[in-house]
Amino acid sequence: MNKEADFEILALIDGHLAQPVREAVESVPGCVLRVDSGNRSLDASVLAERIDLVLLDPDAVPINAADGISLVKAACPSCEIVLLLSDMDITMDVELMKIGAYGSLSKPLSPDDLRKLIRGLMEKNEVARENRALIEALGESRAQTIVSHSPEMEKVLSMAARAARSDSTVLITGESGTGKELIARAIHLLGPRKSKPFIPVNIAALSENLIESELFGHVKGSFTGAMNDRSGRFALADGGTLFIDEIGEVPSGIQVKLLRVLQFGTYERVGENAPKEAKVRIIAATNRDLEAEVRLGRFRADLYYRVNVVPVSIPPLREHRSDIPYLVEYFIKKYSLKNTKKVRGITGEAMARIMRYPFQGNVRELENVIERGVVLCRGEYLTETDIFLPLEDAEQDGAMALPIGGYDEIMSSFERDFLSRVLERYDNNKSAAARELGINERRLRYRLKVLGMEK
Repeated sequence: MNKEADFEILALIDGHLAQPVREAVESVPGCVLRVDSGNRSLDASVLAERIDLVLLDPDAVPINAADGISLVKAACPSCEIVLLLSDMDITMDVELMKIGAYGSLSKPLSPDDLRKLIRGLMEKNEVARENRALIEALGESRAQTIVSHSPEMEKVLSMAARAARSDSTVLITGESGTGKELIARAIHLLGPRKSKPFIPVNIAALSENLIESELFGHVKGSFTGAMNDRSGRFALADGGTLFIDEIGEVPSGIQVKLLRVLQFGTYERVGENAPKEAKVRIIAATNRDLEAEVRLGRFRADLYYRVNVVPVSIPPLREHRSDIPYLVEYFIKKYSLKNTKKVRGITGEAMARIMRYPFQGNVRELENVIERGVVLCRGEYLTETDIFLPLEDAEQDGAMALPIGGYDEIMSSFERDFLSRVLERYDNNKSAAARELGINERRLRYRLKVLGMEK
């Protein structure tokens, strides 16, 4: 195996397919191809090394497609399988995907179609690697972790992972409770300053006359109550990362001094004229629309542009509802362990109520709901009586996008809404929408058919 390769492909194909496969693979930088052609048995030894993609032609092996998928997955669980099929029956295609196939391409094989598929998988793998590194970095250092399976949050994690590689200032935006500090910590822990301090400061929690002292420190006698010299958060974060939460709350007078730090890398303690060097990386966060604040004259434009070098925007929970079941599972495990309870899961009825709820407090509110449910639960599963949703009446005001119904109905409604938004984004171009979703077009068309959205 070529250790320098980014993407390893094994082709189990008939000889006549070797040329179009090789033509496609050789045109994609970073790919290495191994071809096993002819009527041979599917030997697990050919999958002993790391393989990213297996191109499987059922006509080239003496077993059916389903058995071929099972054998490949048993020998190489992490690799993707793409079938090369003459039969274009969509029912067969979908059934094969259910047992582990990523998708299929039709024969005769188009090198261009294969090239597009390979590039899409390479990008998907790179994003997955970045996101795993971000989550693992956080999980190794804290009891918290990031739970994400939705395309919306995967994009957030990908942007955060790329931001972590640099030393640039990051601005994280999102509603309260979306996990801005969690993302900030992950960026720090995956970056070059991970061995140095991560110092958070919440501006909204400080009175205006204390903000300057908290950030920059002060010297003895500089104001009433300053009995001793005190280091500020910039000094405490020396060599590491300073996380300024709710930067939109910084008073205008302090904004000038923050701008100086970002421009020249120096600051002065309150009551002192000697400049000190700020060897810190700044990650800022806000739940405000800073562009609107700039237009209204409440936030300096020059500071905004200095802070907003790498923007990371976290969507509210209502925009990535598909993550809710995974978050619920994670919080049940977390608080069952913390409270020495034996809660194993949640009933379908209780989950349906949670899926309908607006969660204006986002992930933080969901966590509180599950923690309370676990504490009060008398059995092994959270039921509707264990779930307290104080703003449940809000669904009457149009805040809810999902209908009342069972779990399957709610999830199908979510999928219809999600696919509608993706298709609208690409003017109903199903090929482009499928690439965005990381699936093949046939699979997308099948889901549209199942959901009654063919037109």
